[in-house]
Amino acid sequence: MHTHIGHYHILQGVDFAVPEGGVTMLLGRNGAGKTTTLRTIMGLWQASAGRVLFEGRDMAGLDTPRRARAGIAYVPENMGIFTDLTVQENMVLAAAGGPIEPARLDWIMTLFPPIRTFWGLSAGNLSGGQKQMLAVAVPSSSRGGSSSSTSRPRASPRRSSTP
Repeated sequence: MHTHIGHYHILQGVDFAVPEGGVTMLLGRNGAGKTTTLRTIMGLWQASAGRVLFEGRDMAGLDTPRRARAGIAYVPENMGIFTDLTVQENMVLAAAGGPIEPARLDWIMTLFPPIRTFWGLSAGNLSGGQKQMLAVAVPSSSRGGSSSSTSRPRASPRRSSTP
């Protein structure tokens, strides 16, 4: 995948896959293209070459909200949680389409046991690590969506594995 921002060629041949049930980390120095990669996957930036595949489906032409509804999640550095709301309210708000399905909620709470412990507390009172857990759990509460850690987004073509 390649992404240009203005005249700058930021991503040059990024290619990776997230296996189902797996976790993939993007590591690199400042300016290496980690954020641009994630923003391109989410549709916040458009790839100038290559494509993003999710569960075998090409995401080209889908805007960010449609990609999120498909199950692709992005947790920005600022964590994207509402600190004045409770943990429960953050989760319900993210579910948008209605109440969180019980099986999905059980799965989330198995992955992140502190979510159950702090369910009724203000998200602003959580520690940094607990806020990060909530930030990763929130997109998982969406109906039909799946967590970014269990999804399989793919960027291509294969030219280089270094952003």
